[in-house]
Amino acid sequence: MTTARRICVLTGTRADYGLLRGLVRAIEASPLAELQLLVTGTHLSGEHGATTAEIAADGIAPASSVRIWSGDDSALGAAVDTGGAITAFSRALDELAPDVLVILGDRLEALAAATAATILGIPVAHIHGGEITEGAMDDALRHAITKLAFLHFTSTEDHRRRVIQLGESPERVFFFGAPVVDALAELDLLGRAALEERFGIDLSGPTVLMTFHPAGMDVLPADELFDELLAALEATDLHLIFTGTNSDIGSAGIRAAMAAFVAAHPDRVDFVESFGQLGYLSTMALVDVVTGNSSSTVLEAPVLGIPSVLVGDRQAGRPIGASVLVPAPDREAIRVTIERAASAEFRAESTGSPSPFGEPGFARRTLAELLAHDIPRPPRKKFHDLKDSQ
Repeated sequence: MTTARRICVLTGTRADYGLLRGLVRAIEASPLAELQLLVTGTHLSGEHGATTAEIAADGIAPASSVRIWSGDDSALGAAVDTGGAITAFSRALDELAPDVLVILGDRLEALAAATAATILGIPVAHIHGGEITEGAMDDALRHAITKLAFLHFTSTEDHRRRVIQLGESPERVFFFGAPVVDALAELDLLGRAALEERFGIDLSGPTVLMTFHPAGMDVLPADELFDELLAALEATDLHLIFTGTNSDIGSAGIRAAMAAFVAAHPDRVDFVESFGQLGYLSTMALVDVVTGNSSSTVLEAPVLGIPSVLVGDRQAGRPIGASVLVPAPDREAIRVTIERAASAEFRAESTGSPSPFGEPGFARRTLAELLAHDIPRPPRKKFHDLKDSQ
């Protein structure tokens, strides 16, 4: 009798859980796999919406919940918390003893979990490697996780080539499409009336959806860049919907500035701490423009065909589609660009271009590889030199 492969999936935010949901469900449904959902990060923070409720609503019971953030959003606080996270993840993973740990993205908790798994000899499968985000430390974290990982699932063919360039063997690097393509194909998006009732938002007129996270290597300090964005939004006639920030370094100041802006403009700004994936994508599909510096400006919005305005360098280096505009980081340039993006003319000319993020089927193909691939313990691997491919 074949023993089910224990697949542990790490989720630390509302965003990564939405992308991982399809894979999590596929693992749970497979008789050849045992799901171990490791919940951490802002899922366990009331300030960030306590998004474990979204996991519970899916009927999925976490195998382990690990609190890692103290609430100190300084660089020193984040560094200290990350050190503690390695300890906490080491204990959780030692108890769970998975055959493979699945990690998505590039956040500090992802690096901490990958580090703990590597020391314990647990193979890591990494999703969304090979990407570039020049304006944030995430860039370095992502590439570090790539070198700690054994299997790689990239969102574009270019990203696959970059992971191989980092020395990973081509036979362990797969382009199966971006998880969000699956999510959009499978979700039954909510309509305007349901969204307005559930979240207390107004979608009756031209609207901008804004998500902003501080980035330590951006073109301007985060508080200055956010002030420019707020001033630009204030100067438009568009209705505004803001979402909450992640627990990034400097997030307290951004949250305070956002709260003050929302309080000063109660008639034209709606604030939702966390929509959850269904609510967020449903809202995005009905607004006129998406703005801020979230990855959703360059990934989800283009896939949905919604114009977006990317502010700052946090996503610099990612594929930028025709529907994504990148203004200079000052209020007047941002305002003009948002108003252009909101026009019917721009939407008509920019949408409909092919997506580089593949076709639906990410979860099915990834699970098949996780089950079929020979994953040794510990995961020994050789550096792949590019000259070996020539």
